[in-house]
Amino acid sequence: MPEPTSTLTFEDLILEVARKSRTAYAGVDGDGSLEIPQDAYDLSEAKRHVNNAIRMFIHDGPSPHGWQWVKPTASITIWGNQGATPTKTLTSGGIFSGVTTLTANVDSFYPTMELKDITITGVGTFNIASYDSATQIKVTGDATAASASTWSITADGNYTLPVTFSGQHGGVISYGANTNQGLDIAWSSEGVIRQWREDVSDETGDPYWAAVRPMTVGSPRRRWELLVYPKPDEVMTLSFPYTLGFDKLIDLDEVPPCPFSHDDTIRAACLAMVEKDVEENLGPDWAYYQKALLNSYRIDAQSTPKRLGYFGNGGGSPTNVRDFRQNFYDRPTVGFNS
Repeated sequence: MPEPTSTLTFEDLILEVARKSRTAYAGVDGDGSLEIPQDAYDLSEAKRHVNNAIRMFIHDGPSPHGWQWVKPTASITIWGNQGATPTKTLTSGGIFSGVTTLTANVDSFYPTMELKDITITGVGTFNIASYDSATQIKVTGDATAASASTWSITADGNYTLPVTFSGQHGGVISYGANTNQGLDIAWSSEGVIRQWREDVSDETGDPYWAAVRPMTVGSPRRRWELLVYPKPDEVMTLSFPYTLGFDKLIDLDEVPPCPFSHDDTIRAACLAMVEKDVEENLGPDWAYYQKALLNSYRIDAQSTPKRLGYFGNGGGSPTNVRDFRQNFYDRPTVGFNS
C-alpha cells in the first residue's frame, strides 16, 4: 500500500531546504518553477541538512524513553550447527570488488549469519559479508570455485543483529508465536553467559538466557550480536523490542523513518538546521522547538497503551494469583517439555 500523497519525500525536504537557503533551481532564466538544486555542491549540502535534521529530531525524543516508533519488535532467527549435507549445495555467481556471490539450491541462510564463517567443501573458509536472501549470500574473498559444493557453518551461540540495531533493547525477550517451547527466556549479562560457557563445554537445547554485546570482529564497526545460552540445537525465532538506528536518506523518493504524522516536524527541523548551519542565526524557524516538536510529543503520546491490564490480587497466595490470571484471562496451562 503506497504512502499518503501528502507524505514528504526526501526530494520534498531537499526543496524546502533549498528554498530556505536560496539555492533552489528556477530554470535557465530564473523564472521557472522551483526545483531541487542543479549544482552538485548545493544539492549535497541540502541532502546533508535534511539528514542532520532527521537525526536531530530522533535525538529530541520525549524524555526519558524516546519516541514510540523507534522501538520496533525484532524477530531474530537463531540456529544450531549447519553441517555439510549433499542436499544443500552452493554455486558461485561470480566475484566483484573482492566479494563473491553464492547461491544455494534450497533456502539455507538467515540474516543472523552475517559476519560468520562458512566452510565450502574443497574450496575454503570465508566470512559472510552480507545476507541477500534465504538462498543467497556474499562472502569476502574468491569463492568462485564453488560449484554445487556442500558447505557448513558452526554455531557458537552468537548471532549478528540487524545493522539498524543501535545497541539498546527495551523489553521482554520471548520465543516466537506458536513455537511451543514451554520455557522462558530472559535477559542476562554477557558475563554470565561467558562463565557458563567456560564451565560447560558444549551444552545445547532451548536457550533460557540472552544478552547483547558489541561485535569485536567484522566491518563496518558498531555491529552488535545476540548471545544465547545454551546453544540451540534447531532453528528458532526470538522476538524483542529494540531501539532503531537511522539509515541516511539517499534516493529522492525515500521518506523519513518516522510516521508521516511527524512530517511537519521534520520539515520544521530541516528549516531550523539551515538557520543554524548556513545562516548561523537561530531565527523564526527555530520555532521547531516551541511548536512543531511539542505537537510531535502529543502525537507520540497517543500511541502509548491505554490500559496495562489488571493489577489486583486473586486471593492472596501466589497459587491463587496464578489460577486467577489463568481463569480470568483464559490463559493456557503450558507444560514444560512434557
